[in-house]
Amino acid sequence: MFDLHRHDEYSTFDGFGKATELAKLCKELGYKSLCTTNHGNTNGLIQTYDACKSVGIKPILGCEGYFLPHWKEKTRGFHLIIIAKNLEGYGNLNRLQFYGEKQKYYNPIWDLKALKKYHEGLICCSACVAGYSAHAIAEGRLDLAEKYFKVMKDIFGEDFYIEIQPYVVSEPGLQEKVNVESIKLANKLGIECILTSDSHRGRKEDFPTYLKMHEIANHDTEWIESTYQERYMPEKMEMAKRFVAMHQKDFGHKRAVEMAKRMYRNLDKIEAQCEDCYLDKLPLVLPKLAGDSNKQIKRDIVAGLKRRGKYNKKYMERCREEFEVIEFHGFEDYFLIVADYVNWAKKEGIRVGPGRGSVCNSLVAYALGITEVDSLLFNLDFRRFLRKDKKNFPDIDIDFETSRRHDVIEYICKKYEGHAARICSYGLYKVDNLVNDLAKACGLPIAGNDVDDATVKRNKQEISEIKSCIRKYMDDNGSMVDEEAIIQDTDAKRYNRRYDNIIVHFCKLFKKVRFIGTHAAGVAITGGNLLDYCALKIDKSGDVYTAYDLEDIESVNVIKFDILGLKTMESIGNLRDSTGVTVNYDDIVEDERLMEQFGQGNTDGIFQFEKQAARNILTDINTDCFNDVIAASAMNRPGPLSLGMPGIYAQSKIDSREAQDAIWWPYTSSTYGTIVYQEQVQQICIGIAGLSWQDADKVMKMMKGGHMTESAWKTYMKNKEDLQRRFVEGAVANGHPEKVALDLFDKMTTYTFNAGHATGYSLISVEEMFYKVYYPNDYWFAKIKFAKSEGERYRFCALAVKDGAVLFLPHVNWSDAHAKLLKHDGEQTIQQGLSELKGVGEKAADYIVEERNKNGIFTSYDNFYDRCKSRLVTSRVVSILKEVGALEFNKRTYIKRVTKYNSALYSRPSLH
Repeated sequence: MFDLHRHDEYSTFDGFGKATELAKLCKELGYKSLCTTNHGNTNGLIQTYDACKSVGIKPILGCEGYFLPHWKEKTRGFHLIIIAKNLEGYGNLNRLQFYGEKQKYYNPIWDLKALKKYHEGLICCSACVAGYSAHAIAEGRLDLAEKYFKVMKDIFGEDFYIEIQPYVVSEPGLQEKVNVESIKLANKLGIECILTSDSHRGRKEDFPTYLKMHEIANHDTEWIESTYQERYMPEKMEMAKRFVAMHQKDFGHKRAVEMAKRMYRNLDKIEAQCEDCYLDKLPLVLPKLAGDSNKQIKRDIVAGLKRRGKYNKKYMERCREEFEVIEFHGFEDYFLIVADYVNWAKKEGIRVGPGRGSVCNSLVAYALGITEVDSLLFNLDFRRFLRKDKKNFPDIDIDFETSRRHDVIEYICKKYEGHAARICSYGLYKVDNLVNDLAKACGLPIAGNDVDDATVKRNKQEISEIKSCIRKYMDDNGSMVDEEAIIQDTDAKRYNRRYDNIIVHFCKLFKKVRFIGTHAAGVAITGGNLLDYCALKIDKSGDVYTAYDLEDIESVNVIKFDILGLKTMESIGNLRDSTGVTVNYDDIVEDERLMEQFGQGNTDGIFQFEKQAARNILTDINTDCFNDVIAASAMNRPGPLSLGMPGIYAQSKIDSREAQDAIWWPYTSSTYGTIVYQEQVQQICIGIAGLSWQDADKVMKMMKGGHMTESAWKTYMKNKEDLQRRFVEGAVANGHPEKVALDLFDKMTTYTFNAGHATGYSLISVEEMFYKVYYPNDYWFAKIKFAKSEGERYRFCALAVKDGAVLFLPHVNWSDAHAKLLKHDGEQTIQQGLSELKGVGEKAADYIVEERNKNGIFTSYDNFYDRCKSRLVTSRVVSILKEVGALEFNKRTYIKRVTKYNSALYSRPSLH
């Protein structure tokens, strides 16, 4: 026997509990399986699958969907339970869900046509009092209920069951009536019945928090309290006892007992029928872009090196070494797919970053056009990215200009239609949003007609203090809370007394699902039919996305690709267009003039290096080459700054004689003996201690970050001590002193960064510096145009003027909606846009520019007023334009305004 028809957190604000918690509870209760059937979705099924596997029980996967015999728009549908009894059924459940998404009304709607088409491998159950048959019985339409049962039996045969739920609902006598009439019809039609709990939480004692969750969602808590108080995961014989107690008056005690036993046997029958779907064994395949991927990628590598002017023995030898590993894993299609959408984006004029992450260490990726980082030129180790012993697909994350990232995602989804989709995301409760949501439900409102200003102020302060109390018991990542400790806290006890156990509810709801959305960057791709792997959903814009998030989708062997957005690429794209110059990265990294600017900390607006801490690193280490820029990028993090790493680097650069005597010098000469990069740690572990690459990876990842829970700290220290012992033993065996090896291990496990990523991102920084030095007007124009806020725009304006640029104030005759480069009296200037004036807005600015383009420039204030005064260009907009000089038609007076404005910007004292 098992608990069929149950909900977890993915029945958002109706189901309570994570799959891991419920699977453990199933084990405690002696169940051999766990079935999940959430409202209208299959989002959490892979988590149920994994959780059950981890505790040694069988996962049974299903959904409580919404059914109508025939699709009718604007009708929500009736509940219906569908569960998969095998892998074919799992695929059909996914197809049924996707079918329902196409005729969605609040939830996916299933109809008879869909059930007939996708019934193979599925078990169907009639659901609760919200089911079609229960509704018919409640309305006195026994004929309709009978007809419905007949149709379902015709479709599913013996795999259709009628649910009997021995629980009272809010309407007196309703559940009893539905049960009795359903049993009578079942006997008449030869359909088996089962006892189900329709459980919405795991433990009985969690009801107060379950109710609080409904209060947050503004549900009818009175109805919830009367109907769902007993809907927890029952003990083995609990439902049978409830059924007998509820219906012995209808059937007699002995017969009620017999009926309960039979319904339990039917549950056992269903449990036995449901096979392990082995979702983690689904074939991991990718679409093929070429008949022979191996030959195609080889041709593309050669063509890429020739295009870059680097087709020679040295580069081909490195590519052969890398390709041997790629070929060993069968990753050819993966590289071809990434290269395809990256190069498509470039052809479409979409700006692509030079590379991020450890893929920058791959020369093959460079040859294919995936990155612009020459890993041979920058001495990057491919083995950090991919080796024969690293079996997982490598992560190739690519930056695209933010405003056109969706175009790339759309291209991928259309190209691999049926095999690709966007990926969903699970929005989890964190400290701020959970405390805010609980506050109102627990007596701390900050809005409402009956809440005065004094109460709002007091409640906001109390909410802030509750959050501070909670954060004292959390790890630095904000991912775990020490529940045992916080419940004993004096302040927490006071908050619990005052505000309806708010801290207790927090602990039980923390990290639970709050909403299900769409991931901004993730795309899932498989060579098989995606519906064999997971259900698909459709959002309001028509985009298709998976029912599993980034982590879950990989559990079913679907590959995820990250299409990331980087705002800086839009600015760089604008610079390339306005100047007509596209840089050669190999050249600009050797440009002494650019390196001199970095060394002086002249990095206003430069990607990664704008803030004072970054400037200090650049000047402290006396940056004079690209290697220094990369190192500064890697060290511009809280960890190395707190450890004083830039100072160590700077001192070793001045006098590296002592560092050259160190046993790790051969691996760190590019950073003057300072261990900065993860790649250096790997090479040291292998070269000095003879560790395996797997152990070198573990040491590389051993860096401790932030506060840990006690158990996590113990695990961390145990692993560290074991690795330290093996490292020291290996180093001593290779002739190195034990104390030196111990000190070296400590150096390696303090902080290191990915050299490939630092190199890729430093190329962006140097490219921006190139335009700043050689095309300052264009550079500052781009910075002003793509500023993230009004404050940032004003700061860039001031910096531009200090750098020699001239900024012209917005004017109705010269400005467009946004800033542009414009010649005034033969000199290139930056003409500010009309929409950049606070209170004018995009629509009003567009209206003015359209009128000017259509009927000529404005000749006077009256002329402008007569032509533009409208619903968009209001009196307030006109007043703003007049105040800043945008309606000044005396050119000499306007120039005086511009001069005064530039002088004011130039004299602004602090810019950082």
